[in-house]
Amino acid sequence: MKQKIVGNYYAGNESVQLILREGYGGDFYVTFKKGSIARVQIGADDTWKMVMTSLFHEIFEFLFDRSKCRFTATNDLSNSASAYLFVASNYDFSDVCAKSAEFVV
Repeated sequence: MKQKIVGNYYAGNESVQLILREGYGGDFYVTFKKGSIARVQIGADDTWKMVMTSLFHEIFEFLFDRSKCRFTATNDLSNSASAYLFVASNYDFSDVCAKSAEFVV
C-alpha cells in the first residue's frame, strides 16, 4: 500500500481528508491546490496504539494551527516539529477537543 484515502471528515466547520500511508508517524497539510481540502496523513506500519496516537496528535495540531494557537518558538526554519509552541486557553482547548472528536468518531 502506498497510500489510501480513508475519507473526508468534518473537524469543526472544515472538511479534512484522512489518508493512511506506508511508514510511521503522521503529518498534516493546509497548503494545498485550488479546490482541494486539508489533509491528515497517518503511517500504518506501526502498532494500533501508535497509529491512533499519531491520528490524535495530527488532528489536534491541525486544529490548534487553524485556531491560531500554534507558534514557531524559535528562528528555526527547518520545519522541525520541535520548533512549535502551543498556547491555548481552556476554551480553545475545549474547542479543539470537540472538533477533533467529531473527526475521529
